[in-house]
Amino acid sequence: MLREGPGKFAGKAYDEKKVQQALDQLPDDLSDQEAYKHLLALFAEDYRPVIKEMDRFNTGLELSGDTPGGIKGPDGPETAEEKPLHVSILLDASGSMAGQVDGGMKMNLAKAAVDRFASSLPENAKVSLWVYGHKGSNSKKDKAVSCKSTEEVYPLGNYQEKKFSQSLDRFQATGWTPIAASMKAAREEIEKGPDEDATQMIYIVSDGVETCGGDPVAEAKKLKQSQIQAVVNIIGFDVDDAGQQALQKVAEAGGGEYETVESEQDLRSYFDEQYLDLRLEWMDAAPLLSARFVIRGADLYLEKWLG
Repeated sequence: MLREGPGKFAGKAYDEKKVQQALDQLPDDLSDQEAYKHLLALFAEDYRPVIKEMDRFNTGLELSGDTPGGIKGPDGPETAEEKPLHVSILLDASGSMAGQVDGGMKMNLAKAAVDRFASSLPENAKVSLWVYGHKGSNSKKDKAVSCKSTEEVYPLGNYQEKKFSQSLDRFQATGWTPIAASMKAAREEIEKGPDEDATQMIYIVSDGVETCGGDPVAEAKKLKQSQIQAVVNIIGFDVDDAGQQALQKVAEAGGGEYETVESEQDLRSYFDEQYLDLRLEWMDAAPLLSARFVIRGADLYLEKWLG
């Protein structure tokens, strides 16, 4: 539930008149689940600041002696060395991403979901954002230009809200779909990096298959089998059956998973699940010597946080 906001009228954005207008526009025949999704999109609060505070809470323990006084709790230093996590997001900017789905334009929804996901990554994570097909147009005369358009708009680094948002604002849905070229460019850039031991996760958001003659399956294999051993996950946004099958093969070749999403809520739910998976994996990297001490530490932290 902490990951479901913020809604359109969260916090200070609440306006009773606008709220009533929004409610009046909802269909009368919504199912319980449909109504719940619409209400979340309107009213869910923004708990991201709380999540960041909880993420920073150190549950590491250090045994410095045989006596109870030698145990350092949640405010003590961490004992586990966190393995670096690098997340590369490749976003489709082909002309079809200007299409509409439940919730709005695909490109706008994808940008919002990507930003939300990047902002919630563990603190040991670095993120990069790539865009492809964002130049020229999806007409034949511009195909050559568009198929060569792959750009890292946010170089690998810690998430910075303003800078990341500005990177997302730099492009719109316009061209063709050079998936393979973007994967190749990302791999070559990752291989230049100094963190050879970092866990490399690739997330590709696309609403269609390769249209520039490249071989995404071959590129996915290179990403997985190269020294960086990246895992390639594909998110198919409003993709037809043939496209789903093609994109699933890419994910399988990259040792990752394929997921089809059809709406704003589906896309947000997917990235929320990925956030939880990464968070749990990150927590597993820090051995917990005693669950009892960890729980007590969390109790003390919540008491402090809640006043």
